[in-house]
Amino acid sequence: MTAMSKLGTGTRDFLIVRICALLMLLYSLYLLGYLITGEINNFAKWNSFFESSLNKVLSLIFFAAFAVHTWFGTWAIASDYLTPKIMGNFGSFAYIIFRVLVAAVIALVLTWAILIIF
Repeated sequence: MTAMSKLGTGTRDFLIVRICALLMLLYSLYLLGYLITGEINNFAKWNSFFESSLNKVLSLIFFAAFAVHTWFGTWAIASDYLTPKIMGNFGSFAYIIFRVLVAAVIALVLTWAILIIF
């Protein structure tokens, strides 16, 4: 039995969202560091920066973390506000439509990112 399996689902979701947020922050600081140092000041340098295998992997990790963070975050919002208790009979329909739209946007962003990165 792993440590994560001993946690409740709410705690596990909370940790997953925070870990994804931390990964996105670290990647953003990494990019900001390169921008501040002035090493990337034209398209050729920017292009060669992202041709690096390390940067491709880090970018892919960023987008995967973005997808997971977005999925869990929008689930929390939808389950709190798009409910029959708040919206009446329309609540369940609104929840399903919202989740499908979120899934479509996440899939689009991930597909777009993968096509660009590789």
